[in-house]
Amino acid sequence: MVDMRRREESVSEELMTEVASAYYLEECSKTEIAHSTGLSRWQVARVLTEARDRGLVTIRVAVPEPPLGTAGVLAESLGVRRVIIAGRSAISPGEGSRWRSTHAVAAALAAYLSESVQPGESLGLGWSRVIECLPAELDRLAPCDVVQIAGALTFAGDRIGSVEVVRLVARIAEGTAHPIYAPLVAPSSEIATALMRTEEISRALGRAERVDHAVVGIGTWTSEGSSILPLLPVDLVRRTTAAGACAVISGRVLDQSGAALDAGSDGRIVGMTLQQLRQVPYVVGTCVGAHRVEAVRAAVRSGLIDTLVVDEPLAVALLDS
Repeated sequence: MVDMRRREESVSEELMTEVASAYYLEECSKTEIAHSTGLSRWQVARVLTEARDRGLVTIRVAVPEPPLGTAGVLAESLGVRRVIIAGRSAISPGEGSRWRSTHAVAAALAAYLSESVQPGESLGLGWSRVIECLPAELDRLAPCDVVQIAGALTFAGDRIGSVEVVRLVARIAEGTAHPIYAPLVAPSSEIATALMRTEEISRALGRAERVDHAVVGIGTWTSEGSSILPLLPVDLVRRTTAAGACAVISGRVLDQSGAALDAGSDGRIVGMTLQQLRQVPYVVGTCVGAHRVEAVRAAVRSGLIDTLVVDEPLAVALLDS
């Protein structure tokens, strides 16, 4: 591949074509392209976006297909490697439709991980409703270590938190669990920094940076759609909202363009940074519900997501928007 050790804004059309060909035709990952060119994974994602904007990569949508046949078209239109559209869940008909969709996406995620994670690799898990349901849907997983990539969330009642999810998935994989026994949101940035410097948490986060696969939830900046928003002071939530918050991934906030947004919340988060997450070879984003379409688009624009697992309504909304 041609040397690309330069800023992406000065990249020629020839070099953009090289990167686009490697990604779309040769099926190289962003990480592989970054290693061979000297660019960062974030820069590779931006070059791919510019290649589409300039018309070097053309995406064609022919006659509309039924929703479950649109995964390939949707992947091309979003510029991600793969989209998986979950079918209907087989859980009790008495469950709410959103909960059924969540289980369906969790089942599709479980199938993907069962075929993608290889023996001896490591799997990083964030937290979302889908990831919470993963252990119940996961029948088998290649022997691997399972690493928590962001601080703990706990819940009252019979719901399981992020530490329990990591331990249950590691048990299925017959691997070692590496949990983080610290809250996702610390009371202050000073406390978050102190926690991440402790030997136990520093070791766990060091493992998180070296995982081969990571699974994250894509949240919206709303009290119902974000795990961190209810845990932050009201004035900080207002500042972040006013700054243009659109999506949340593992506690890190994105604006509509996919750029990192920090109005004061980022320093309170215990977990991987977005830059560290970009270095993971394969990142799977999960999301449920058509109302999250803008959050998913922001996550895709960030260059973080390689594979997207969604339900049918969200897939249709992404195609229509």
